[in-house]
Amino acid sequence: MDQLASYLRQHRSEHLEWARALCRIPSISTKDERKGDVRAAVEWTRDLCQRVGLKANVHETGGHPLCYAEWLGAPGQPTYLVYGHVDVQPEGDLSLWDADPFEPVVKDGLLICRGSSDDKGQVLLYVRAAAAWLATEKKLPVNLKFLIEAEEEIGSPSLDGFMAAHRDLLRCDHILISDTGMYADGWPTITYGTRGLLYKEIFIRGPKHDLHSGSFGGAVPNPANVLARIIASLHDERGRVTIPHFYDDVVEADASEREQFRRLAFDEAQFARDLGVAGLCGEEGYTTNERRWIRPTLDVNGIFGGFMREGKNTIIPKDAGAKVSMRLVPNQSGEKLSKLFDEAIRARCPATVRLEILDHGSADAYMAPLDSRPMQAARRALRETFGRDPAMIREGGSLPILPMFRKLLGADSLMVGFAGPNCNAHGPNENVRIEDLDLGAEAVAALLKYLVK
Repeated sequence: MDQLASYLRQHRSEHLEWARALCRIPSISTKDERKGDVRAAVEWTRDLCQRVGLKANVHETGGHPLCYAEWLGAPGQPTYLVYGHVDVQPEGDLSLWDADPFEPVVKDGLLICRGSSDDKGQVLLYVRAAAAWLATEKKLPVNLKFLIEAEEEIGSPSLDGFMAAHRDLLRCDHILISDTGMYADGWPTITYGTRGLLYKEIFIRGPKHDLHSGSFGGAVPNPANVLARIIASLHDERGRVTIPHFYDDVVEADASEREQFRRLAFDEAQFARDLGVAGLCGEEGYTTNERRWIRPTLDVNGIFGGFMREGKNTIIPKDAGAKVSMRLVPNQSGEKLSKLFDEAIRARCPATVRLEILDHGSADAYMAPLDSRPMQAARRALRETFGRDPAMIREGGSLPILPMFRKLLGADSLMVGFAGPNCNAHGPNENVRIEDLDLGAEAVAALLKYLVK
């Protein structure tokens, strides 16, 4: 391992330039005018994989292309599939950036640019580790495949079809992913669970056009008022969701897991200050981290309707609406909860207005097995590289790719994140600590060693 670490340390400057070169490509998958740049990022990744000694190709899909690479020279050893993505979010408001989002800046130990943490900087850690093994040992200790896509930021619409059509190509024993974060700066983190997602949209329709609130107020149903009452009814005074049977299938976290979360350093007052809120709230009987990670939630993401522009216009709006998302925990069914949500909204909506509910899809929650070989190998590799045990957490967000991998490939996933809590992924001045990338590459190199049978 000393030889591997020595190689990686000697090549840190070169590997940083890899990240900078890839991050210079504005591979924004949400913009049609950036299709060429998205392809360029995929082709750049293929070229790098080939350069370090992997067999790599670009594969076409119904949308943006993807890069597949492999090294399969370890007969009798397990096969691991590295997943990552090289598409990025739009730059957003340029006035909030300190520099061009696609001209990487190194400042105060940070690599600052779009894609530095999500996910270009992190996915390259596996290429760096493979390069170190092939340069020093002329082989990898296990078989390694790479699936690096370019549609993650738009929901990976082509990926399930590609996986279904290429099951043999992608067959593996386990998935390796670094597209998550660290619990704290310099604290390596394994994320072993994510919440699921259900997204709904409500429309309340009243009169055929906006009405004068003086002439008709108090006599004609107001869709905005109806919507407000419905939304206000979705939580009780204890912070619980009031949809009947919403919690029926929830599996409570056991006492040992809750104690594990409580041992993680967490300053609620500082957390609130960082977010710019006066205080925290949520379901009674649970800590903030538990509310974020292991409890199901319902949140209104947007409310619209009526007069929204500057000035005043005293009307009864003809319609109003809201977008609502629910985060689900293991054992909850998006299909079942969608029906329960619809039933609850219909029961609370008066017959004097017309109701329409749209379903924008769902994704299952995911829990990785804690006793797997990759999980134990990762804990050992991270402990040796960073000098401390990794934080073991769940994530409140959703990663639909995880249950997709389990369903289509029959493989579970290991998620090890190296992006700090202040990385600003998707936001201005996205960044990653260069030290965390460097140690991350060493940790991945060690992980490959410990993944052998």
